[in-house]
Amino acid sequence: MSLSSSFTDFSLAELFQLIDQGRKSGCLSVCTLPDINAPQSKAKYFYIWFRSGRIVAAAHRLNGQGLAAKIVQRGWSQPEVIENIYSNASTTTPFGLQLKTQDVLNAEQLNLLFASQLQQVRQLFEIQKGVFKLDCKAALPMMEMTGLSLKATEVVLMALRVLKNWQILENALPKLESGIKNIAQNKPELRLNPFEWQMWEFANGDISIKDIAAQLNQPAIKIQQAAFRLMVVGLIEEVPQVTSNSGAYNYDMDLTWVNKYGSRSVKKHQESKTSQVSSSLLQNLVGYLRSKA
Repeated sequence: MSLSSSFTDFSLAELFQLIDQGRKSGCLSVCTLPDINAPQSKAKYFYIWFRSGRIVAAAHRLNGQGLAAKIVQRGWSQPEVIENIYSNASTTTPFGLQLKTQDVLNAEQLNLLFASQLQQVRQLFEIQKGVFKLDCKAALPMMEMTGLSLKATEVVLMALRVLKNWQILENALPKLESGIKNIAQNKPELRLNPFEWQMWEFANGDISIKDIAAQLNQPAIKIQQAAFRLMVVGLIEEVPQVTSNSGAYNYDMDLTWVNKYGSRSVKKHQESKTSQVSSSLLQNLVGYLRSKA
């Protein structure tokens, strides 16, 4: 499978949803278009690799040396050591795992390296003009892989929570008169924040976005953005033209249930196989994103 398009026709959030739901593997190439009003502006390229719908690596170049360069820049190992291991590295095992096996890096350092790759991915969500190509036949770059991975929809949630410019997604947001309805067969296993859990409880299809904003005493745009996040990760859908009846609904949010199920979801994810991203990585990444926001 190969898919090419522009971000004006297909947002990165929607593309990641397609990759996750279809459990796609391969490489997503992104090219940002130069600003015609800035003479020094140039096109920039970025590459993201997926395996079964999970992000496994990201880099600015295709030379396979991005991860090794990050390690040397951080002073975690001597260049000669990295170069020697790199030259004799296995072509079937992620480079990060090889370094961990040889006691060059520890688990926390791998977490931080993967977090820095995800931070680069997060920045792509701010792109207003660009094109992309998804090649599902592309080989995985073992030399850029830490051995960690994260669901594409988890990355979408993280990126949209700190997104500053929503202009490119304005037309995709649910309308104020629309409602939201739960379409997930089971309770969410994604790491939702408390506000997103509130939105989940309101997703019965009978209350408009406008009325939800009134009930929660929040700006309507905040409700629209949170609803869009849940829509793009496949948890809810928009129900058009819900009759507004503000004041008729008075929901007391059961935060005890939210906290109970939320912790259960996190525990279940932490018990998943070790090749997947660890909880400490997510803590590091959240802090990293906040510091860069």
